[in-house]
Amino acid sequence: EPTDEVTLPPSDCPDGSIADATGLKCCASTCITCGGSGCNTRPGGQYACCTSSVTVSCSTGTLPCVAPAVTNAPTNAPTDAPTDAPTDAPGLCPTGSIIDPYNEKCCDEDCGVCGGYNCHARPGGAAACCTGSVTALCSTGAMPCLLDSVYKPTCPTASIADATGTKCCATSCGTCGGYGCHLRPGGAAACCTGSVTASCSSNVLPCTL
Repeated sequence: EPTDEVTLPPSDCPDGSIADATGLKCCASTCITCGGSGCNTRPGGQYACCTSSVTVSCSTGTLPCVAPAVTNAPTNAPTDAPTDAPTDAPGLCPTGSIIDPYNEKCCDEDCGVCGGYNCHARPGGAAACCTGSVTALCSTGAMPCLLDSVYKPTCPTASIADATGTKCCATSCGTCGGYGCHLRPGGAAACCTGSVTASCSSNVLPCTL
């Protein structure tokens, strides 16, 4: 019985790239293998070699990408077939900027494509168009930036989170908050969180994320 599955010939991936195991997405050839387990450990890391969240078309010139055979799928393809980007993506980033293929970070619209393979060669260079080490939140006005909705706060250095993931204690406590917290190294002042209101941004422990 015919299906809508698309088999991608190797030639449908751009020059200098390779197809993943499904034949539907492409990565830089330097990844050796495109997508799949351990993709984040290959040359170029997650943003070059992982494909699970990739929706941008290879026609944009970025990698990784969805191959033309998929983005130009037959008319009998499922209505939820991959598209160049989620329909709500433009509204996620600040005005004058564009979102990356993972819907996590934003770059100046002059970059053409945000992050990914060869980002340093775009207008503005790495400082404007590469996102691998970007941690500044978009609410700060920085560019490129990390969407506030994606940001997941973490405990400061030498501290651990409590069971709720909302408060932090010194690592020496062993466990943060909870039953018997006053008996741990440092006592209640260091290891109990019931009445903690201080923000971790104030560099005190215990603190609230």
